[in-house]
Amino acid sequence: MQTTRLLAVGVLATATLAVSATGALADSHDVATGTWLAARTDPSVQLIGLNYTGKVVVPQARPNKAFLGLVAQARRHARLGHIPADAQSQLKWVLRAASAKPGRYLTASGPNRTVPADMLGLCTGWWLTPDGYMVTGAHCVTAQPQELRANLAGKALPKINQADVISLLKTVQPDAELVNLAGGVIGKFNADHMRITGLTKAIAIVTATTKGKPHLTPLTLVAKGAQYPGEDFALLKLRGARNLPTVPLGQDKDVRIGDTLYISGFPGLITNSPVFDFRSKLNPTLTEGAYNAQRTTVLGVPYLQSQAPSYHGNSGGPVFDKDGKVIGMLIAGSVDEQTLAEAENHSFVLPVSIIRKRLAAAGVKPAQSLTTQVYNSALDDYFAGRYRSALLKFRRVQALYPAHQYVSGFIADTLKHLK
Repeated sequence: MQTTRLLAVGVLATATLAVSATGALADSHDVATGTWLAARTDPSVQLIGLNYTGKVVVPQARPNKAFLGLVAQARRHARLGHIPADAQSQLKWVLRAASAKPGRYLTASGPNRTVPADMLGLCTGWWLTPDGYMVTGAHCVTAQPQELRANLAGKALPKINQADVISLLKTVQPDAELVNLAGGVIGKFNADHMRITGLTKAIAIVTATTKGKPHLTPLTLVAKGAQYPGEDFALLKLRGARNLPTVPLGQDKDVRIGDTLYISGFPGLITNSPVFDFRSKLNPTLTEGAYNAQRTTVLGVPYLQSQAPSYHGNSGGPVFDKDGKVIGMLIAGSVDEQTLAEAENHSFVLPVSIIRKRLAAAGVKPAQSLTTQVYNSALDDYFAGRYRSALLKFRRVQALYPAHQYVSGFIADTLKHLK
């Protein structure tokens, strides 16, 4: 959800030969590892949304006896010459005194104000079976109560706070300082006394309509682990799915410290950007970096530390070895203790052994789809320059899974090569 992190990087430059579905090298045309990996794995990597909707209920803030006592004190201070005698200065003194504990000087009363509000968090998920099982992070499917409350308050309270400040200052001619003081007192009171009702949660795949607008397809939560630093794993299911593109699971032993890891997903720097059109935002970003170290959290959970850049939004994204096998899932990044800035080159990956254990507990067996088998074979032909063979296979992929996001582009490009 834009809670853990990934950052787009430039074109991956390490040149190797492409590897086929059986592990054999493609027989011609050098292809960069990143190019090969992205082509094979992008179809399985999906943008997912966690959407909360509800109503924020806020009572009226009424000055009580303690507030009136502050007003009386301000008048005495003015008579004694301790503060200026004008109404604005006296009210500023009152609000400064009330700012530490607004609930002591204001009382909640009716009528309540009710405002609809929602929160949308974006994460990354990936297909594991042709019939619609998807893996992502636990924190991608459930928001922490404090985070949820703060987000909904940020959506609902500003207009209410503004109206309340105007009401509180209606007897004086306010200046900027007075507005700020009143806003602080009112804002804290309303945030402390707001209630959230009618809260609902939905998890969905985010895709694009034919017109390039967002479209949400509901997912069902099947299983969930403890959030980071626990086993931050969640299993989702798309009802009625078949022939979905999938990625293969590897083993912990497939990578060692010093190996290059590849992370795929949707950085919030892109999905939240007003610069790019929505359809292009649905193409996952691939980053690479060294496997730096093995770590164990305070809850006894193993994690891999990688130098691959990471930012909010790529939580739940698959992490691949050079052969395109998932060896873990991106879960968290680091924050600089002094500056509180995100340390983009410290990414923490839940090992594939934990994912396998969780899948076994849920009775789910990873499987490669026929769509992916044919697509990977078509890619081998395409990268080797066997365009006629590739075209036939790409068209079969399109028949197997018409919603495939990338095959039409390969078909168009292959036809150009055949002219």
